[in-house]
Amino acid sequence: MKIPLRFTTTPLIGILVGAMLLGLWSSLAPRNTGEQGRAIGDRSVESGAVARGAADPRRPTLAPSPAAKPTSVAAPKHDALLDSLRSKLQAPNVVPGEALLTFRDAEARERFASQAAARGLEIVAEIPQLNAARVRYHRLEDLRDSIAGNGSDYASVEGNLWLSIPGASPAPDPNNQGGRAPFGQAMMQAINAAGDRTQWGRDVTVAVLDTGVLLHPTFAAGQITHLDLVGDGQSFHSHGTSVASLIGGQNPQAPGVAPAAQILDVRVANAEGYSVGSTLAQGIIAATDRGAKVINISLGGYGDSAMLGQAVNYAFQRGAVVVAAAGNDAYGQLAIPAAYEGVISVGSVDANNRQAYFSNAGAGLDLAAPGVGVVSAWETDKVAFVSGTSQSSALVSAAAASYLAWGVPPQQVAARLKTDARPAFNASGVAIGPGILMIKPPSGR
Repeated sequence: MKIPLRFTTTPLIGILVGAMLLGLWSSLAPRNTGEQGRAIGDRSVESGAVARGAADPRRPTLAPSPAAKPTSVAAPKHDALLDSLRSKLQAPNVVPGEALLTFRDAEARERFASQAAARGLEIVAEIPQLNAARVRYHRLEDLRDSIAGNGSDYASVEGNLWLSIPGASPAPDPNNQGGRAPFGQAMMQAINAAGDRTQWGRDVTVAVLDTGVLLHPTFAAGQITHLDLVGDGQSFHSHGTSVASLIGGQNPQAPGVAPAAQILDVRVANAEGYSVGSTLAQGIIAATDRGAKVINISLGGYGDSAMLGQAVNYAFQRGAVVVAAAGNDAYGQLAIPAAYEGVISVGSVDANNRQAYFSNAGAGLDLAAPGVGVVSAWETDKVAFVSGTSQSSALVSAAAASYLAWGVPPQQVAARLKTDARPAFNASGVAIGPGILMIKPPSGR
């Protein structure tokens, strides 16, 4: 089942009080996958004070004076808030030394911003649309003191999840169907897109939140708008170019399903394919504010993020369709944000309609699409056969753009894609969702 989008509205001070009373502040600890997220080394955790001054057997013990009152030593106070922050912010799948803070309103966020430097905290980025901030700390106690001093200002505190483009080394899964037959040039025919598609996706902007899109002959002049949220000056990984070409490519050697669509390239991942939850959230908001009607996210991770969920909801509320890759780990669960309710999650099949050997699956998978041996653009002048749920997600995003161009309301796109999908009798619903992508254009389109 999908993860419902959760929105915290209770001021954090109530949670803090409960934690101090109970001596425990429970939190969701995202699991480390080793595939989707960057491995983080073990971090030292400060331990409590160690008792010193044990009795020395060589020295006589002096009896207290009868008039003297026995002294008592208070037990160290349990710091539930600090323990909770450690569990959230020192998990192996989050960025060390960072926290994502969501505030109850703009005034609370501005108050924090005015005090952060004095408290030893650095604001890396702010997301005003969510009343949120990405914060770097050097001492966890400094963050603890800031929260404790203004507890009612905070809606949520969480780690900054590592995310990445899907890998290509899935873990063995006895339930995976192991499909490896490549589609090659038959990909368009397999999804009923082999005819004239020159008008598919017209007047629709598709945002590609990925590693950046390189200039390639398959794209028309002026078709791509670039926005770099990483800004590291490094070269772009070709993953984003591959995804974008499957959406809007115009060259028959690297064709896209919706060549009339405009591509908004939002770079959220670096040259190694890594990103973080806060940058992806910024990308979703930036894409929405720039008018994207379809947002393709061919990257992800495991765990949960209130900030990322709020960014997805921000896009939904403004009429955007969000499509995301299920993941390439052959797990029986979906990566996030594909796992979030309302996001169209996409797995992969091979040319024999079997679940691809790498594809994640499970309850909540919305659709499957070609993902083994798919032809796409690569680098600045090459064509490559690529495999992954990233490519499957791109095909579904292009289909969504086409349906929008044909007048299907955004709230009905997901249902229409599922209705038009074709069943695969040699693959279970858990493996491929309701079916395999099959585009059904209106008559004359």
